[in-house]
Amino acid sequence: MRESESRIRRLFGHLHQGTLIERIREEWRAHIKARRTLWWQKQTGKRESVVFDLQPGLRMMLYFDSRLSREIYCGSFESKERQFINRYLRPGEIFVDVGANIGMFTLIASQRVGQQGRVYAFEPCSVTYSRLVGNVDLNGLKNVKCLQIALSDRSGESAMNVSLDGYDAWNSFAQPAAGNSFAQEKVCAARWDDFAVEHHLAGRASLMKIDVEGWESHVLSGGREFFGRPDAPVLQIEFTDEASQSAGTSCEALYRQLEALGYRMFIYEAKTRKLIPDPLRERYPYLNLFAVKQPEEVQARLE
Repeated sequence: MRESESRIRRLFGHLHQGTLIERIREEWRAHIKARRTLWWQKQTGKRESVVFDLQPGLRMMLYFDSRLSREIYCGSFESKERQFINRYLRPGEIFVDVGANIGMFTLIASQRVGQQGRVYAFEPCSVTYSRLVGNVDLNGLKNVKCLQIALSDRSGESAMNVSLDGYDAWNSFAQPAAGNSFAQEKVCAARWDDFAVEHHLAGRASLMKIDVEGWESHVLSGGREFFGRPDAPVLQIEFTDEASQSAGTSCEALYRQLEALGYRMFIYEAKTRKLIPDPLRERYPYLNLFAVKQPEEVQARLE
């Protein structure tokens, strides 16, 4: 009885505050996540993969041996970032996905930029790269160039730590921040400045996602000339203390490095479609920031 009375009070409280619809949505999302999680658990070990409807017109092959695949299937993984890319990109533009994994952002960007646009997807690890290519082929995308290359501050061959227990999204040149079993894989690395010159990309890319498990600062160092230009792209870049420290740097250093290149940091508030300035924080457990040079222009596009 008391529980029913409590639920009724909460209901009237949401009605009074005008938050009832959002509360219903939250409960529905939680219900869907619980149901999907249970299904995923039952299927693990019985099948290798499942085709998932990512958004209208896009499908993804997800893998039961991958924690990232589970997050995509069971929850609204990085939903704000997905909404940003869907709203920001325009037909004919260029998107660069650094640390593409199996291609969630690559697929969304490809759909947004259309056949006149271009997507460059960088994923160095062999198994993950083959899955990325498979997802591009699954959707019949012709405007995506997949590259089995890591971006760094120097070119050449380097050893990457690759997860053997499902934490493929945490593969890194540094010690991965998640997982217990790893192998080393030799991968090819390149500097973004060199790649951009070779492919005539200076001043042409609109948006670039950088998610490389603590190696973000090295990617920026390898693209210092490109990222320092006034017409450098908007960056969606991951800030995670544990991964940065494992790579011998810090999120504060990454923040200062971006400022030195002329960027200002923002979070994206999907509900209002607003960029919100985000001053340097004391801690970054896990956060994607948008590094922007012309915030007024970006905001106008989001609206």
